[in-house]
Amino acid sequence: MQRRGCLTRRLAALTLHVAIFFSPILAASDDVRTKSIELGNNTVAERIITIAPNSAEIICALGACDRIVGVSKFCVYPPKLQQRPRVGGLFDPDLERIIALRPDLVVLRGRNDSVEQLCHRRNIAVYHDRTETLGDVETCITDLGQRLGRVDKAAKLLEQFRRRLDAVRKRNAGRPRPRVLLTVSRQPDRLANVLTAGKGTFLDEMLKIAGGINVFGHLDMAYPQISVEAIIARRPDVIIELIPEVKLTPALKQQMLGQWKKVGSIPAVTEGRVFFVTDNHCLIPSPRYVDIIEKVSRLLHPETDGDP
Repeated sequence: MQRRGCLTRRLAALTLHVAIFFSPILAASDDVRTKSIELGNNTVAERIITIAPNSAEIICALGACDRIVGVSKFCVYPPKLQQRPRVGGLFDPDLERIIALRPDLVVLRGRNDSVEQLCHRRNIAVYHDRTETLGDVETCITDLGQRLGRVDKAAKLLEQFRRRLDAVRKRNAGRPRPRVLLTVSRQPDRLANVLTAGKGTFLDEMLKIAGGINVFGHLDMAYPQISVEAIIARRPDVIIELIPEVKLTPALKQQMLGQWKKVGSIPAVTEGRVFFVTDNHCLIPSPRYVDIIEKVSRLLHPETDGDP
């Protein structure tokens, strides 16, 4: 019973990352009744609150981690931010704590009227981090580099980011492209309420660069819910479950593989190509995301594993 309870808790963690991943999508709105304030041309942000784990990573990659005075409750990296004050998430921000931390810049991924109105009243600049594609990550690096007075650092970070992406593309050029199912969330105890990535998302881009084909990349919805019947019909060659921060014990892995084996004859299952990616940033589009692209590339094309 104790072992079963432990497995249940770990499986439950499969759905917890939805709050991190989909909050900005669900909260995005064109009907914002407040005007964001921009930093002046000669003003550099010195006290930053970031309600977005990916922008926290970018700010630290730009060498300005010491300027972050408050972070989202979902911030996971770098470790030095774990002790910074938490200001809630996009849906439940702690407005009193935000005021107490006296920021001159608040970074949001998504929209929250209460935060934006607060910033407008107190003349606090707001930057909207729209990292829904890999191109958006590049834009965010450039924009935050300007706001932090780290333009040269941003240019170097951007060059490194692009160089690593190009290296993966070249490594996979001309190779057969397996058909891949990505899952970003599902019911923990069975294959139900499965969410995947559709056309134009950074996950769809990730698969293309890694040398695969997204079996649901034809869908216009960014993160659609799909049925088991639809999965069977698409017959993926590879299944990759993105489950950040889940401790994948042998028992849990066997339990999850067993759920797929019950589905039926899918090439990915019959050929033993169901994989689990548990890195804490596997759903956070930031400069570190190249690590995930490289990992997925090796899963899809193990023959390239020894390539530089």
